[in-house]
Amino acid sequence: MASPSTSPVVVLGAGFAGLHAVRRLGRAGVPTLWVDANNYHCFLPLLYQVATAGLEPQEIAYPARSILHGLPTVDFRLAEIVGADLAAHRLVTAERDTIAYAQLIVATGGTAEDFGIPGAREALRLYDLDDARALRNHILRTLERAVMVEDAALRAELLTFVIVGGGATGVETAGALAEFRRHVIPRDYRAIRPQDVRIVLLEAGPHVLPPYPPELRDRARRDLLRFGVDVRTGTKVQRITPESVEIAGDAPIRTRTVVWAAGIRAAPVAAHLRLPTGKSGRIRVDPTLTVVGHPGVFAAGDVALVEGAERLPQVAQTAIQEGEHAATNVLRARAGEPLLPFVYRDRGTMATIGRSRAVAVIKGWRVGGRLAWWLWLAVHLVMLIGFRNRLVVLVNWAWNYVTYDRGLRAIVGRAGWRPDPEARRSASGPA
Repeated sequence: MASPSTSPVVVLGAGFAGLHAVRRLGRAGVPTLWVDANNYHCFLPLLYQVATAGLEPQEIAYPARSILHGLPTVDFRLAEIVGADLAAHRLVTAERDTIAYAQLIVATGGTAEDFGIPGAREALRLYDLDDARALRNHILRTLERAVMVEDAALRAELLTFVIVGGGATGVETAGALAEFRRHVIPRDYRAIRPQDVRIVLLEAGPHVLPPYPPELRDRARRDLLRFGVDVRTGTKVQRITPESVEIAGDAPIRTRTVVWAAGIRAAPVAAHLRLPTGKSGRIRVDPTLTVVGHPGVFAAGDVALVEGAERLPQVAQTAIQEGEHAATNVLRARAGEPLLPFVYRDRGTMATIGRSRAVAVIKGWRVGGRLAWWLWLAVHLVMLIGFRNRLVVLVNWAWNYVTYDRGLRAIVGRAGWRPDPEARRSASGPA
């Protein structure tokens, strides 16, 4: 077995935090092993565009090994981590293999936080590429089903789309669905009237986009309303069933599509490693991003809960900065230098609501409308990995803008489709 002194630095997770940690270590010439259960880095802020047929999955994914072409001291391993012997500096994979490490950076990202609400775990979600593909397939299959249904009540349920959560993911998904309803449905589904497609955005708090300044929150809400989205704030979901969303103090919403965008918790690997965790299963780290009680083990991104800065935004910029900082502290530890505390630098936030509508806060500058939308496009193109991906996404966006059309609406695979009970009974015969 390799000793810690001869083992590489291991980085778990191919998200933003893991990617930037690997780059920092690789450029410093440190032997590093990058581990993830998927062999690609996914640009998570554009998942909703894949889900609404605006982009193809491969356009926001980039192979991990291609990223490492210019980093000869970094290697990649496709593996799912299911356990660890932290005292022996070893990780255990699902195949029962072991991976030795000198230092460890856990950057495995997050998954949906269900807050204990019954049925939330079964709702559709947008936390990885498989989620986006499943949601797109579900939306398209639901529309295909609605074309054939004659029962008015069932048709109304099929044409009602509910998004739970008024943060950036929920707002952007609602806006994209509204664009789909306006520009795609009249062309592709002529038997469906756009006005019969209902999009409902539910937010338990008093505002959508709660971290934004009041004038931008209000602007986002007005834009959604202009797009025909039914925005309900101060609305708490009590239960989700295959046919409805039950709301506190109001009538249930009959629907066959619920998108859960209400919160985030640490990915399950945090529990597998038996590291100390706090709220939403996130790994507790001190201000240097060192895991509490475990020198040489760091955590960054959505999986990390920083002591004294527990309310850091769970966005790409935070993950990028934490990943780079964790790698910097690994380098300092290897050089015998004191570790530095993490300081978050707010470089701005932005969200798009739809065509030519967005809101942004950049270094205190608040902007909305067309200018914010162009800024959003530019920033997201720059952040994409790989020239080819940037070019393809730019061409798709330009085509969409000029033609009011979206990407290919092909249903590939069956993931994400949940037949309605009537269809199941019909297929299986009389009870």
